Parts: sequence; structure tokens; C-alpha cells
Amino acid sequence: MLIDYAAITHQGRVRKNNEDAYLVSAMDGEEPLVNQLRRASKVCHMGLLAAVADGMGGAAAGEVASREGLASLTMYLFGHWGRFPSPQAKEEDLYRALLGAADCASAAVLRYSDDDRTARGMGSTLTAAVIWNGHAHFIQVGDSRAYLYRKPELIQLTTDQTLVNEMIASGYLTPEQAKTHPQRSMITQALGSPQPLKAELGKVPLRRGDRLLLCSDGLHGEVSDDQLRDFLALGYSPRRTLELMLEVALEHGGRDNITAVLLALDDPAFPLPVGSEDVVVIPPPPLEAAPSKRIGLLSKLRRLFKGQP
Repeated sequence: MLIDYAAITHQGRVRKNNEDAYLVSAMDGEEPLVNQLRRASKVCHMGLLAAVADGMGGAAAGEVASREGLASLTMYLFGHWGRFPSPQAKEEDLYRALLGAADCASAAVLRYSDDDRTARGMGSTLTAAVIWNGHAHFIQVGDSRAYLYRKPELIQLTTDQTLVNEMIASGYLTPEQAKTHPQRSMITQALGSPQPLKAELGKVPLRRGDRLLLCSDGLHGEVSDDQLRDFLALGYSPRRTLELMLEVALEHGGRDNITAVLLALDDPAFPLPVGSEDVVVIPPPPLEAAPSKRIGLLSKLRRLFKGQP
């Protein structure tokens, strides 16, 4: 299965450093590269992982949080999913691996925060998707987003874990009021929190011609959903599409770091869409979060990737 993809990240016009990060990994045993793309000829049969993270914490702490979180996520997924390829692989196992990976990533960020007094309180969002078995299986922590574009519609797959969304659900705010609320960027879940993580899971069936967009709030906060849809409708390459989105985000102020990953799902292995088929986000079956089988420090995980004991 061939998937064309691109990624972009930018400091923006206001922030002094870039605390966002992205990652694309074939989960084939190669050590993950954060904020770099390693091109593969085709996607590993255990799936392709794409993820974005938006760090927070001041100074360089947010940058460390997002990078460490993504590195830990990828290594856990390889160790608990990618390295055990099997025709009998079950979707429930992937969901459990995603939950365990998010828990491991959160623990890695928290551990770093505990070890470095200057990094206390640092954290990161996480939005990740694994393309496997004809579906995008995603996990969400915070307010970075996953979108699916299927002509002619753009659908937001994830729900922001934010204070204003909780206020909307409770009836204290309307969606229109939330757009200008001073606390609209306050998230209720983050990697690095000492509290148990409440990650959201879901999946969506994929069709040939779909576009999967993962992005931090530096993009979706500056560029409206209608504008994102219009750019995707142009049919340009993933790289050119992201460049156009970035230009508009900067024109609108660029008040935050801007990061996005875009996957073009044009391989004939994906079935064609049928008529006006709706995009339906399917929740996972009831699952218990598997205990995180952490393999010590990150150095030990990296040795695992290199085939060392």
C-alpha cells in the first residue's frame, strides 16, 4: 500500500520557539525521527503512524515534551504492535496498544518534568492515527485535531478536550460563544499530567481519494474549516497543500506554532467511495486500558529498536 504524505512545522509570528512536533513512522523497527520524514517505498502491513503534538511549559520545556512524547509513543507502538506482525492481528490489540502508548508517552513527559526543576508542569497534546486494515484508528489527547476530507466534505474526526467544550456540553456556552472565549485554548487532558490520562479513541473507514489531516491549533485556530476544505479540494500534492495552509495561517496572525501532517490515500488498495456515503466515526468497543509494560528508560527502548537486548 502506497501513501503519499507531507508534513510542515513553523514557529509562527509571535512565539520565540517552536514547541510543536510531528512524526510519521512505518512502525518497521527504525528509530523514530521527530520533525523529519523518512521516505518508505510502501507502508508496513502493520500500518503507518502519523502524529502531531503541541508542547507547553515555557522556555524549552514544551519542545522537549512534544518530542519526548512522540518518540515514546512510537517506540511503545512498535514494541507492542508493530514488532508482532500476524495475520490474526486484532483491532482490539491495536486500540490497547494505542492506549498503552499514550500512557507511556505521558509518563515519559512527567518523568522528564520531575527530573528537571526548570521543566516542572510541562505537557503536550497528542493526536495520532494508525492507518491499518482499511481504517484510520486515532487517539486524541488535548486540542490538536484530526480531519478527514472526502469530496466535497471536511469532517473533524476528533473532539477537542478543552474547558470550553465541557462548558458547551454543560450548557454554559454556545458554540459561537466558545469561539471567542478567553479560555478557549485551555485543555483538560495532556501528556505529562500526574492524573490518569483520559484519551479518546475512534476509527473511520477510508476510501480512495481521502485526505487525512492532523494539525495543531496553530493551524486550525487561524484557518477556518471552510478554508481547509477549499485547499484540500484543489487536489494539489500534500506538500503544496500544506504550504498554502501555512501561508494563510501566517497571514491571519500566526499567533501560535503551526504544525500539520497530510496523508493522501490514493492507493488502489482503498475502495472507492460509494455515492454520497457519509463519514462515520466509529467508537471502539469497551476496553480496559492495558497496563503499560514500560521497558525502563528511553535508552532501553532505543536499544530494542536497534535489535539489542
